[in-house]
Amino acid sequence: MSDKKVMKLASRSKRLGAGVIDFVIPFVAYLVFIGVMAANGLKYPPYNDFGYGYGYGYGYDFGYNYGSRLSGVSAAVIVFISLLLIAYVVVEFVFYSKGKSIGKAILGLQVVSSTNGKPFTFWKMMFREILVKQASGVLMLGFIWILVDEKNRGWHDKILDSYVVDLKESEKMNLKKKLERTEEMAYKAERAAAPKEEPAPAPEKPAEKAETEVKDPETPAAAAAVKAAEPEKEEPKKEEPEIETITIPEAAAVVEEIAEKVKEEAKEEVKKPAVSMSMKKDELLAAAKEAGVKVSSKATKAEIIEAMKKASEE
Repeated sequence: MSDKKVMKLASRSKRLGAGVIDFVIPFVAYLVFIGVMAANGLKYPPYNDFGYGYGYGYGYDFGYNYGSRLSGVSAAVIVFISLLLIAYVVVEFVFYSKGKSIGKAILGLQVVSSTNGKPFTFWKMMFREILVKQASGVLMLGFIWILVDEKNRGWHDKILDSYVVDLKESEKMNLKKKLERTEEMAYKAERAAAPKEEPAPAPEKPAEKAETEVKDPETPAAAAAVKAAEPEKEEPKKEEPEIETITIPEAAAVVEEIAEKVKEEAKEEVKKPAVSMSMKKDELLAAAKEAGVKVSSKATKAEIIEAMKKASEE
């Protein structure tokens, strides 16, 4: 499991909430300021009745009568609102240096670069909030685009190639990932430290009863049980073949008889003349007649020899 940190994109609802907070604070301060001015009979921008201006009997009052026309409470409220707005701007600039606005800081959001995931610097945030957001403010289309974009980005985010991430949810995800990593490492360490268990010996098969028929016994015990259960059968005695015995003189007579036969066959083979093409035809016919081979007198020497060979082979 990788130790790389993950970042969760801010939801549309949180982005809307941060935008509302960033808008409401200065807007409410402005409304209070206008209300105080109206309660004291002043117009904003202030006008007087001296005929200064555009020929319509109205002209700018340069503030000469402000002190006399504002009550003490109203002046205090105006001063408080002014200080509040100054403090708001200072705090906003501090958060800009961290890639946040006041609304984003309250809801735990941050603007980061899509290339390296680092928060926007102060000047990038200034450029984003004061100038680039004006493009999204055209008929509010750039802000409405957040509702349809798959990564919850408005036009100003796309222009600057930025994302708004949820730091709180990202921290939860990374903490969960770290815990899973720790548990995995602890499990591996425990497995490595534990002694290896030897495989348990296979249980021996109990010997079957003598009455049970066992086919192809696999263990000596089972084979012994089967052998014990079977009744002893008397094996039939094998009949030994009778061997005819002869005496030594009789054996010598038999050998001498066989030798005489071999000598006679050898003599007959010697008497038979060897036939070849070098012999005359008459000689070949005579040899064929002597061997008992019937050959026509008109046969050639080759035919006579072939006939004698076939007769000898048969």
